[in-house]
Amino acid sequence: MQHVNFSLRNTIFYFAGCFFIAIGVALVVRSHLGTSAWDTLHVALANTTPMTIGTSAILVAVVATGLVVILQKHWRFVLMGLPIVFVGVMIDFFDLIVFASFHPEHIVIRTLLFFSALLMMPLGGALLLASTYPAAVFDELMVGLMKLFKTTKLIRVRIALDGFVVLLAVVLTLSINQNLGTLNIGTVLFVVGVGPLLQRYLTIIRRFTMKLNKLIDHTYLKAFGTKEDIDALLEEAIEYDFKSVCINPTWVAYAAEGLKRSDVLVCTVVGFPLGANTTETKVYETEDALKNGADEIDMVVNVGWAKAHQYDAIEKEVAAIKQACGMTTLKVILETCYLTDDEIVATSKAAIDGGADFIKTSTGFGTGGATVNDVKAMASVANQAGVKASGGVKTREDLDMMVEAGATRIGTSSGVALMKGETGEDSY
Repeated sequence: MQHVNFSLRNTIFYFAGCFFIAIGVALVVRSHLGTSAWDTLHVALANTTPMTIGTSAILVAVVATGLVVILQKHWRFVLMGLPIVFVGVMIDFFDLIVFASFHPEHIVIRTLLFFSALLMMPLGGALLLASTYPAAVFDELMVGLMKLFKTTKLIRVRIALDGFVVLLAVVLTLSINQNLGTLNIGTVLFVVGVGPLLQRYLTIIRRFTMKLNKLIDHTYLKAFGTKEDIDALLEEAIEYDFKSVCINPTWVAYAAEGLKRSDVLVCTVVGFPLGANTTETKVYETEDALKNGADEIDMVVNVGWAKAHQYDAIEKEVAAIKQACGMTTLKVILETCYLTDDEIVATSKAAIDGGADFIKTSTGFGTGGATVNDVKAMASVANQAGVKASGGVKTREDLDMMVEAGATRIGTSSGVALMKGETGEDSY
């Protein structure tokens, strides 16, 4: 789960997200053209019990949150059900008060209501995710089910879970009448359309709220770096106000001193570049880096474990290092050039379940760097964790493609060139 950044902007995003989801539900129910899988269940519960749609949504969210806590074995997921409580209250406000007498029959008006809701609800989801506040309880439920059934096929789990929810809604509805409730062609449109729309909204929100310089971890990880090289890196980082400098551990104390009057963070690497150190060694490296002034830790995963599908071992190692980090941001480097798409997804999940704040593509020392496909695969399961694209990002076009794919941080030694609109020369 990504470190929560409390701010006025994020709070506005959070409650605006709840608002758009709630008003979307109220509108789509009145369209009678179909709802999302989960809202089909909420309406079925409202029709077969004394509950309202809003209270049904809250009940389902409480059950889902409980399952997530059990499956993920951590109490921190409790807060993820909180936005559904706000959404449930708002749904009833719009459904029972604002739109109480609004029941259109004309197909044109109903169609407009449906597509308005189809646009509003993923916008609300994107705003919730962009807020960084705990929100994605149903996504975490899918991740937990993937662990339970030992599968890396996210799409299969999503289809199976949505199918189960729809089936339950149909059974409930048929128990009191002979129709399928809110199940309609619109349900299919929600299933196939919400995901891509949410990702598009999230990309747009991040593009307009993130400053280019604050996307960049200005990087120097060469083995032969000298004091002069690090001095130049620090000067550039201060001049362009980058998010951080990413340097080898030997320079952490020096960089922390040099940057103490700026808001540029000090990021360093652990288990670098092979990831084959013991967990105890990585924990010691982390503790030593923090003692020397590191603000962020980029740790290389044990790639051999990833290739052998030892995801429990990866999760435990990440958890040990996150415990050493405390509130310090932990990024886990997957070295995606050596992994299949399924292995990228599964390793990303394991790292996030262990407490990683970010998942990162590459060390820059493997056979390849970040690719759009790899970043998309990571972003598909990242939820509120960040995604760092590193290795080979040398032009603004490269950066824009990575952000479009879902990257929220860029690791590059070409930071200055990117700011100037030029092409970087280094491979990292």
